[in-house]
Amino acid sequence: MEMTRPVVGGTCATPGTVPPGESRKLGPAGRRGTCSSGIVHAGWREPTAMRARTARRQLPLAAAALFTTTLLLSPQGKGASPEDFHANIVNGRPTSGFPAAGALLIGEDPAGAVTWCSGVLIGCETFLTAAHCVCDTNGAACQGARSPSPLGRVVYLQHAGFFRAASIRVHPDYQFPQADLAIIRLATPVTGVAPAALAQTAPPPGTSGTIVGFGRSGGGANDLGLKRSGTITTAPCTDGISDATALCWNYTGSGANSCNGDSGGPLFVDSGFGTVVAGIASGGRSESCLPGDFTFDSSIAPYRAWIEAESGADLGQTTCGGVPQAGDPRTTVVQANATLGDAVPAGTHTVDVPAGTNELRVALNAIDDGQANFDLYVKAGRPPTADDYDCRVAAGGQYAYCQFNFPVAGTWYLMVTRATGSGPYQLTASVFGGDPPVCGNGVRETGELCDGADDGACPGACNETCACGLPCLDGGLVPLKLRLGHPFLAQALLLNPSGAYDRLDPRTTDFSVTLDDGAAPVEITIPAGDRGWIRSSTRSGGA
Repeated sequence: MEMTRPVVGGTCATPGTVPPGESRKLGPAGRRGTCSSGIVHAGWREPTAMRARTARRQLPLAAAALFTTTLLLSPQGKGASPEDFHANIVNGRPTSGFPAAGALLIGEDPAGAVTWCSGVLIGCETFLTAAHCVCDTNGAACQGARSPSPLGRVVYLQHAGFFRAASIRVHPDYQFPQADLAIIRLATPVTGVAPAALAQTAPPPGTSGTIVGFGRSGGGANDLGLKRSGTITTAPCTDGISDATALCWNYTGSGANSCNGDSGGPLFVDSGFGTVVAGIASGGRSESCLPGDFTFDSSIAPYRAWIEAESGADLGQTTCGGVPQAGDPRTTVVQANATLGDAVPAGTHTVDVPAGTNELRVALNAIDDGQANFDLYVKAGRPPTADDYDCRVAAGGQYAYCQFNFPVAGTWYLMVTRATGSGPYQLTASVFGGDPPVCGNGVRETGELCDGADDGACPGACNETCACGLPCLDGGLVPLKLRLGHPFLAQALLLNPSGAYDRLDPRTTDFSVTLDDGAAPVEITIPAGDRGWIRSSTRSGGA
């Protein structure tokens, strides 16, 4: 996918006719713009436009430095593009804190997905990020039937794992950089992570805050995928950015700064009554993100009414699920930060699991530069090997997750190995204690798919054993023989014997069909959130 930069008073030549990085005079007063071929913006393209993983390292590099005017300018009647600013942690530190801060990934298989943006959990099923991470035009063009597709978008949380997107809503007034906000509804609810609270009022200039994201560390570094945090101090907005809708700061080398891949990440401040999200990372002036940069976030306060309307009752959740939340005294979190390379091809770590533990969750996120490929192995009682493990995630991505319900007490061994490349990784082990689960108390706990009204994993289909009804069992599969042409159309219709379908909602879970000719089976999956499902009348009973 190729893009040309917005310019003032003129148009760029056909992509490729001007060497990348070479500028020409355009428009009045000798203002200068740049035409460039193949410039892309991390978090600003649809998944179908992604390049191969081998070129992944190019995606986060925005073209901000090529736009040499000093004001936020664009063609008349058209809003500025995210390309005019870096995609937004520079001078940050690795962290497993701020559990609600997560990464937005792109990829059908979570274990092979790549870093796209950052974001924050604000409800058990609600993830807030930047609009430019999911919408490549503007708010008006990303509404209704043209809303961004959730397919291939995955949220990663260090203390809870992977969650597929079910739907995406973009602020209708989004015109970069205004209203740069989007809400992702998750296909299944999160447990063990408390949602972040939102600011009621905007903090004034001079307020100290903490930014968190999975972006790169600035300069020429290509080190997305590592969760970092750092401190900033807000300042009056300039450069055409409004204090009414944005929070700004100047990065002088002191404190921290956001950069490519941090887009959508939260800015936390102390409200006087607790820590709240005051801003969502939107953009910045310098491509390098180094000292001298001017950076801005979308302010939460002026857009809170829209966030509340889109999030509904989920926004009022203070805990998710019945397990103690990450950060609770009954939960122990252990993080390891290490580096793999030729000299050190593997790293082994341990975590002690006491008796009575409800869950052990192990999550890996590592440098996502398109070259490194690390694998995760977990084993109870002794170090794992390539052939002896209790959980292994060996795929093409730099994110991995293993979960064990009611794990055996003792020492657990966690090993990260290098298949290709080199670089740092973060390993987070969360040990959840608390009381044993009780089915029937209306709260989804360890080992339960649902519990009464807490049935987000299977709306309306929770049974008396706290499981989702109508599981697909081997004995329930019906083999059919048929001859298929090429191409062919697969259509699913779900019915109840009563004629009214009131069971598992296929829009909130994957639905799959396997075609097996005895030689090369083909699996067709309709992913959660697919908008092709239509509920028909109760007379026909379809869904």
